[in-house]
Amino acid sequence: MPALRSSLMPLLLTTLLAACGGGGSDAPPAPPPAAPDMGAELVSRVPASGVSGTWGYVAPDGSRYALMGTARGVLVLDLRNPAQPRVVDEVQGPDDTHTAGVYWREMRVYGSHAYIVSEHTNVRGGIMILDLAGLPDSVRYVRSVVPRDGQLAAHTVDVDTTRGLLYLQRVTNLGAPSAAGSGRATALHSGEEHPVGDANTGSVEIYDIATDPENPAYLTTFNQHRSVHDMTAAGDFVYVAEGNASTFSRWDVRDPRAPVLVSRWSVGGFAHSLWPSADGSLVITTEEIPNGLPARVWQQVGATPTQLATLKVGSGTPHNVIIEGQRAYFSHYTEGLAVYDLGNPSAPQLVAHLDTNALQGPGLGGCWGVYKFPGEPLVACSDMSTGFNLIRITN
Repeated sequence: MPALRSSLMPLLLTTLLAACGGGGSDAPPAPPPAAPDMGAELVSRVPASGVSGTWGYVAPDGSRYALMGTARGVLVLDLRNPAQPRVVDEVQGPDDTHTAGVYWREMRVYGSHAYIVSEHTNVRGGIMILDLAGLPDSVRYVRSVVPRDGQLAAHTVDVDTTRGLLYLQRVTNLGAPSAAGSGRATALHSGEEHPVGDANTGSVEIYDIATDPENPAYLTTFNQHRSVHDMTAAGDFVYVAEGNASTFSRWDVRDPRAPVLVSRWSVGGFAHSLWPSADGSLVITTEEIPNGLPARVWQQVGATPTQLATLKVGSGTPHNVIIEGQRAYFSHYTEGLAVYDLGNPSAPQLVAHLDTNALQGPGLGGCWGVYKFPGEPLVACSDMSTGFNLIRITN
């Protein structure tokens, strides 16, 4: 959600304070940063408005490209010269946001196709498909697919790139205020504004995109009647962040037409996102609400994972995470990019940090999305304040 994926109130308050107060010789000095920049350097930046999620694409010839959500749709960047990214196109997408200046979009890439979802519906609503095979010259809008349940809005999407399976987050009460009342996210958003569902209204749809990447084929719906915020596919499993249910779950999807629940575990906050290690022995989760909650490191042992550690930078809020090898890469909202070494998962070590914005504190503004280019020291961060940031890890 983000990246305001679950709550706008802290960001709105921050914006109002910045616009209406401050200044003058009597203003107190700004507090020092929660962590110094280290182990990383900014390679380039592309300003944009309405920034949301980001992802990357590596062409068959090794050329790198990035996609990032904006107010208009999807910005496609040519990164062959990392120091000077070139805008290839800004593909129009749905933009009927319910919250001024905030445009939820997330995306994944399978082969040479990108799949983009949005909480907005008016233009090309549904699952937007882009053909990236024409890069570096052009991007082709293919079509938008209406999800099986008929609702166009979706908060998140993930793709199993090995088997060609697309997982789509759904909510079953879209368009009506949540009945949860005390729900952490829905207390701030009606179902129409932010479709994550109350504790009992959500599901995940699965599509086959291996057979025909431009025509996803619906397979099944699982985890019905439970809030769903995000999911990550890895090997024979898919991991689900269950939002307002304050739970995470792990599903066996060896038969993608009949997923089987393997485990479910509870946390205290809004179950926001998660990412497993390559061997499945670890999983990192984030909660986001209440603001300032740390990420958690879990060991997959037996039926229920065991918590090994918590981590975060200063008073900030971890948002999304990707694990590659023994390192976890976080989009850490006001703290920008944070990289932790998991060599000792019971005591993760901060090994790289680059603040991509001037914000401070636990609010949900700043760095929304993170993408690690596989096997390379390059990370893309989408920041609501500064735009697209390409960062090189030096440590």
